[in-house]
Amino acid sequence: MNGVITSSTVRLLNVVNRSFIPIRNKRIWMRKPLGSPVAKSKQFRVPQKPELPADEVAEIKRLYDNYKTQMKSLRVYFYEQSLKQADTGEAAQLQHKLEEEEHQRLMEENRLENEITANLREERLKAQLEKTAERALKALSRKQEEEELFDLNVERFVQQQQALPIIKEEDIEKAILEALASPADFNFAIDRDGYVYKGKETILEKIPEEKRERFSSR
Repeated sequence: MNGVITSSTVRLLNVVNRSFIPIRNKRIWMRKPLGSPVAKSKQFRVPQKPELPADEVAEIKRLYDNYKTQMKSLRVYFYEQSLKQADTGEAAQLQHKLEEEEHQRLMEENRLENEITANLREERLKAQLEKTAERALKALSRKQEEEELFDLNVERFVQQQQALPIIKEEDIEKAILEALASPADFNFAIDRDGYVYKGKETILEKIPEEKRERFSSR
């Protein structure tokens, strides 16, 4: 039951906290009980760290370094032995054989795929070459047609220019006199009804209504 101390509990506490020896109904303390505070005489005492001689420190360091080196060598040796046994074992050889067969199969598959890709590339390049040649021929034919059309237009323009009345060198003075004798008048007027009257000195009353020209925006 809770809160009841039995004899077994007392014996357990005596074993756990056995810091004295009962002799003739007296307790002779072997050490301080657990949980006891620090003695007043030792409360503010700082224990000094033992100082070792320099040669002893160097010897300890040398022994420790040797120990680490030897243990590392042993670990590397055992690791290499395990790898060697793993590579030469039956299971490892079988795995290596399977990997080699898989590698050969993949290489053959890759070779076939490369051949198919090369054939497709060759066909594509051939088709592109044919299309390029066809476009070049069409462009050349179109350029020839444009040149022929240009030559035809030039020839037609030359013929039209040759058909126009041209003043010869010996007739220049005569043409100038004729132009001075009959000057061109570019003046005109427009009335509210939209009729156009050309000439600066034109008299409206002298122009019959049926001969009048109506202004057109077109």
